[in-house]
Parts: sequence; C-alpha cells; structure tokens
Amino acid sequence: MSGMPWGGSEELWWRAARLLQQQGHEICVNYKWWPEKARQLKEIEESGGSVWSRNQPKGFFENCKDSIKRRLTINRSNISWLEKTKPQSVLVTLGYHPDQIPIADECLKHGIPYAINVQCASNFFFIHSDLLEKYRRWYRGADKVFFVSPENQHKLETNIACQLDNAEIVANPFNVDYESNPEWPATDTTYRIACVGRIHFQSKGQDLIVDVMKQPKWRDRQIEITFYGHDQGNKKQLEDLIRLHDLHDQLKFGGFKDKVEDIWAENHALLLPSRYEGAPLVMIEAMLCNRVSISTDIGRNRELIEEGETGFTADGAIIGLLDDALERAWAKRDNWQAMGQVAGQHIRQRYPRDPIQEFATCITSIIPEAARR
Repeated sequence: MSGMPWGGSEELWWRAARLLQQQGHEICVNYKWWPEKARQLKEIEESGGSVWSRNQPKGFFENCKDSIKRRLTINRSNISWLEKTKPQSVLVTLGYHPDQIPIADECLKHGIPYAINVQCASNFFFIHSDLLEKYRRWYRGADKVFFVSPENQHKLETNIACQLDNAEIVANPFNVDYESNPEWPATDTTYRIACVGRIHFQSKGQDLIVDVMKQPKWRDRQIEITFYGHDQGNKKQLEDLIRLHDLHDQLKFGGFKDKVEDIWAENHALLLPSRYEGAPLVMIEAMLCNRVSISTDIGRNRELIEEGETGFTADGAIIGLLDDALERAWAKRDNWQAMGQVAGQHIRQRYPRDPIQEFATCITSIIPEAARR
C-alpha cells in the first residue's frame, strides 16, 4: 500500500503471516515506511518476525543518491533486503494492478521463488506499452499469481495482453462470525440501507448515491442511506453535496464501526456503488449477516449475487444503471428479509469458512522442497 498506513488489501497476507508464524515459519516483511508503524506490523515483530521499512526519509545527500539510483534503475533497497533476509520464497501483495514489481527482477536473478497477490484491478488505468515487457516478465516469472476475483484477473490480463497460466483465485478474510445472524431491524417506518467503505469517490462511488437520491421519486419514499467508513479524501464533498441538495433526511453518516454486526443490526440492505473493487469484504460480510446487497457489477459481485434472489446488480457505475438496480430492489423491499436468509445460505456454499488457512497453504506451496525438510 502507498496511500495509507493500512487497509483491507493488507489483511490477507498479514493474517496468513501470523498463522505461518504460529506454524513455525520465519516471517520477514518489506513494508513502506510510515511515521507510525501499523499495529499489525508490531504484532509480527513481537512474535519474532522482522519488518524492513522501505522509503524511510533520509538526509539531503542520501536522498540525492537514492534519486540517482532510481534513474539508473538500481533498486538498492530490494537488493539489500533480499541479501539481509535470504528468503526461501517471497510474496508480493499489490493494492492496485498498475503497481510495479521491481523486486521480481531480483527474485528471478537470484532464483528465489515468488508469488504475486493482486488485490484490486480497474479499467481506469492502463499500463503503457513501453512497460509491457516488464509487466509480462514479472507476472510470467511468478510461481503463482493470486487474484481475488476472475474479473480482476481478466482486467490485468487485458492490460498486459497476456494470459497467465499461473493464476489462481483466492478468498479474502472477513470480519464477522461465519454463523452471524443479527436481528432483523424493524421496517414499520423506514427502510435503512448501509453504504459501507472508505469515503473515496474514485473507487467507492458515493457521489452516485447523491445523484440518484436527489430525484423527486426517491425524496418521497421512506428510505434512509447511511455512510459508514473512514474519510479518504471526499467526506467534505459528500457533506457539501448532501447540503446542496437538501438530502439530510435521507443521507446520513454512521462513522466507523469496530463491530460489523452492529451495522447490520441497524440496516436492512447494503448499497455498494463502487467504480472498481477486488472482492469487497463488505458484501461478503453483509451476506454472512443475512442481508440483501445492491451493487455494481464489479470484482466478484456478479459471481456472488443471484439477481432478484439474493441481491440486485447494476451493470455499471452509472447513475441510470444504479437507479434501475435500486428501483428493482425497492419493488421487492417486502421480501428483503427472506432474500437475506437465502443470501446467507448461498455465501456459505460459495465462500470458504477459513480463507486464511487456504491462503497460507498456497504460500507454502511455493517454498522449495529442500527448504521444507
């Protein structure tokens, strides 16, 4: 990750790393420097692992030398880390598909097996043709390339115009009990919908909700949408848009909830207008809590939603399409509770109870046989 100290894309590797530590493996983490080290990294260190903070601020002359090395494509930080830790295998986790993977070249050079985990891909960024051979080398050279949805795999393969025979689909961990069943909220006056995720228009699309809800037909309906999640740059715009269109009665803020079940004890459905996703955990969690989902056809959403039976899907992050999906959902609002129960059954049939153990097994599969003895 580069935009914040920690996020959802880090959960899979971190939880797998903690499990592998418990199983006796030594874990060495190469992570971007932040002024305050994330709690999760401290836990790895406290359990005997090591954390290498790359891109740590230095003095003027050191920064000048680093700048020259970057221009000469000498990635000394990766070389130093590999020389120091001498890993038997390497996992690279990417928060976004255009992230470059220079450490892959060092792994290839030194014969170190490595895997890549792509946590998110979108149609908003295309890799320049000058970089195609680099990306193809990095991805083809990996022992495994893990994606969190087939849709993301397709986007990456389209971006680099290359089929990846080493690709596998993996599941991200969730933050609710697998057998969650929060009580169904009363619906005597208002249907309450939760939009869960960081407030970031480019990825999460909360601005689209305003454009839909400002229409007269929605103003006259007993519906309330609450935004849950941390601000990642657009909360002020969202607040101002709500004020501009006088939508205070229908669009509200719920802050950040530590316990996911608390959200679903207060809400009847999930609304996810994302412009891009990997495999949104908020939808997995909503379904595990027996709630209906209304989402865009992004990431793994279409694969997990049965249209009209467990949720509703908009073909794209466009106002008209989102409005249409919400209309279809509203027409069946009296069935949401029953549909949510079916959603809970379906997700448990399609999503693993223990994604962490499965991913830890995937990681250890790339360790050379001689090193496992």
